[in-house]
Amino acid sequence: MAAYAALASLSQTTHLTINKHKSHFSIVAEEKIRSIHEYVIFLLSFLQDFPQKSKRWEVKMRDVAHEAEDIIKQYISQLSYNRWIRPSNVKFEDQLSNVSQKLCLMAGDLIDDGPAHSRLAVSSSSRVASTGNSAVVGLDEDLMAIKDRLCGYPSKLQVIPIVGMGGIGKTTLARNVYDDLLTVEHFHIRVWLTVSQDYNAQKVLLDVLHSINLFEQRMCLGVEDSMVLREEQMHREETDDSTIAETVYKKLKGRRYLIVMDDVWSTKVWDDVRNIFPNDGNGSRILLTTRLGDIATYPYSNSPPHVMRFMDDSQSWDLLKGKVFANNNCPPQLEHVGKEIARSCAGLPLAVVLVAGFLSAVNKTHSSWEEISKNVNPSVGEELERILSLSYTHLPHHLRPCFLFIGVFPEDEIIRASRLIKLWVAEGFLKHQNGCSKSLEEEAEEYLEDLVKRNLVTVTSRKSDGKIKCCSLHDMVRDLCIRKALDERFLRVVVDSHLVRQGMINERRISFKLSDIGNIWCPTIHTMLCFRLRSFPSSPEFVRRFRLLRILDAMGGNSKEFPSQVFELFHLRYLALKCSSSIPSVISNLMNLQTLIILPAFPMFKTSYKWKGHWRIGEDVSYLSLPLEIWRMPQLRHIVLYDLYMLPHPPDGSNLPLVNLQSLSYIIDLVWTEQILEMIPNVKKLGLVYRSNKGYHFHLLKHLNQLEKLELFGRVEHNLITFPRTLKKLTLVGGEFPWGDMSIIGSLLQVLKLLDYTCYGDTWETTDGEFPQLRFLLIEGSALQHWITESSHFPRLQCLVLRWCRNLREIPVSIGEIPTLELIEVEYCNECLEKSVKQINEDQQSYGNDTLRVRVSHYFLSLDDSLVELAKKIKESYGNYNLRVLADDEHQFD
Repeated sequence: MAAYAALASLSQTTHLTINKHKSHFSIVAEEKIRSIHEYVIFLLSFLQDFPQKSKRWEVKMRDVAHEAEDIIKQYISQLSYNRWIRPSNVKFEDQLSNVSQKLCLMAGDLIDDGPAHSRLAVSSSSRVASTGNSAVVGLDEDLMAIKDRLCGYPSKLQVIPIVGMGGIGKTTLARNVYDDLLTVEHFHIRVWLTVSQDYNAQKVLLDVLHSINLFEQRMCLGVEDSMVLREEQMHREETDDSTIAETVYKKLKGRRYLIVMDDVWSTKVWDDVRNIFPNDGNGSRILLTTRLGDIATYPYSNSPPHVMRFMDDSQSWDLLKGKVFANNNCPPQLEHVGKEIARSCAGLPLAVVLVAGFLSAVNKTHSSWEEISKNVNPSVGEELERILSLSYTHLPHHLRPCFLFIGVFPEDEIIRASRLIKLWVAEGFLKHQNGCSKSLEEEAEEYLEDLVKRNLVTVTSRKSDGKIKCCSLHDMVRDLCIRKALDERFLRVVVDSHLVRQGMINERRISFKLSDIGNIWCPTIHTMLCFRLRSFPSSPEFVRRFRLLRILDAMGGNSKEFPSQVFELFHLRYLALKCSSSIPSVISNLMNLQTLIILPAFPMFKTSYKWKGHWRIGEDVSYLSLPLEIWRMPQLRHIVLYDLYMLPHPPDGSNLPLVNLQSLSYIIDLVWTEQILEMIPNVKKLGLVYRSNKGYHFHLLKHLNQLEKLELFGRVEHNLITFPRTLKKLTLVGGEFPWGDMSIIGSLLQVLKLLDYTCYGDTWETTDGEFPQLRFLLIEGSALQHWITESSHFPRLQCLVLRWCRNLREIPVSIGEIPTLELIEVEYCNECLEKSVKQINEDQQSYGNDTLRVRVSHYFLSLDDSLVELAKKIKESYGNYNLRVLADDEHQFD
């Protein structure tokens, strides 16, 4: 929601201005800014408390908030760019007075109307009717899974949630299960209840009672006689809820019943009806469909929800073909274009059904279908948006800007959660309260999980600790996201450079895939993401165009030199670039910078570039440098450098630590001192690279009392380093640790990754209590031959990954007996180890352990002499002396 985002951003700006820049303002200006801040806090509260009442004010709120923020930032910018000529205080005060008066009048009008709306209004519902049995294409496995849970054990009352995004087929699946012959015969009574957003407790109870009476009368009197019952039921409208609930309970008592609660949007629904369902231990079931993950787990947390998945291309085509041609065959000339149309629906059943409706109404000719193929999204857009919009409408205000912002990323983009979270923080979307124990990033992680639970965002991968690693938007959801963002003037996604100048007035956020931004001229832009940028405009022009820029993400382009013009963007909070040069000292001009991300411009030519978790580092490896002025940037939260940088020691007398700094990587040969520890007291993530193991004072690492994740590259001796007690994740690459020393480290960790022959010795023997918290263990590249252990030594292990362990012949059988173990993954190892893993899997399956999954990859690359010589020439021609070429008589691992 654009109004909420604009007000939240203005709230941060006024707060920072009052606390950090007030010396630049007159007393009158300071009072006006304080007044604006107070009005903004009120308006934010009103948006959250009275969302329905706020709707007609949202555009006005947004525009006034943008106006106020621009006035303040323009004034600060003028001060920072020209320190000799001070801008007019009188004009500034008049501008502040004007917007303050607008906010005051708006707040007054809202106060007058507010008390009449004491609670949240609920928007009306919109649902898709059941499509019948013809729509079960692709649901065979889902049908079997739900029927097994309906008609199987246990005998006690069970709630079975079906969860998924709008249009994915939840209602269709539930309806087909409800009408299935096995279900009809198994249950004495069945009730279908559509709940929706337009929820009323008494209406739900009356509908349940009416459905039961209707079911009974159909069985005894016939359909005609049963129709009079609805009139009798209407006379009960005045009856209190407790009487209706008691009647329902008595009618269900002793019967095996199935209640379907379709389209549930609130946990209050379950709270209101849970007591009307008797638990007689006779196999009764409640089937619940919802878009919201929290609701799916609310009735019984131990009843796992059935998560709906997207259809594959084949299933989409089968559904489309069945809808258009029924029992007839598809003409061969339409099959290819038909499959393209089905693929365009991106696996969403509702989209396929809607497209089928268009295809059924046009001539079944290749030209007609080709025309629809070019316009699939516009064809289904209106109806699909109406349905998907419910999910957006149901979002709380603080999640709406976060959701709309995801539209900045290109279609089918796999989005790193860490990148998205940093962008949200820089935007100021988080409603962080003073005194909150969580960091902004932790709160943003919860926001993202909430969007996932609401099935608006899809998780593509998770980290070893279960947190989201990467995510994406379904194509249809992204279309909705971009349309909503454009309607609310929240975001503009630029797809054509010729249209850039049109409608670019007062834009706040833009995203584009253009090689040149010479045509873009919009001084109000705060956020810019560039996914294919070749170069920046000249310095003065760039600064004039984007003076208020707060976020610049230009990782889609390459630059040999650091673009100097960005250092004049005083308001910049987030800077992400690709370049291959040291960072100049003028970066300290960016006093508001929170996140600095630098990727190498040409990583394939740099020997120090981190690739797949490895750095091949020699004594002569090149590195870049950070300036001394980096220690004068107190707002920094993340310094993420995907190349090797030297960090200078703080200047003598520095007493302003970087208390906000949480991430620092990748730094080469950092010498630890007490002063360094004092300057980064709250760092949580560290990436360190060392070319030798002497003189760096590794024992001081134990004093980093907030450190949770450490990546350590280089031949560091085990007896020189001491880890802090807070450490949860550790990656060691190429160190010099005996296997026996893992027990000293293991007692702390949840995640342990050992790469590139970090541990030496051919035997690893563990004992009880060494790894009490370990959940994820990766060994990649090792000379290990014998592993002696028991299941009790890794009591919480969930995932074990072994790669390039060519000498290890077996995994101890007891590993399979770890009760928490979910996955064993083996890649590029020998055949004996592969057989060992498969045997563990077979044994566990015979014991009824269906939780454990085993994945084995054994891709071999055989190199003959000519290919070996070619590989060596490639290595020499690019000067990459860290590239290893392996060749012997055995199979080589790719």
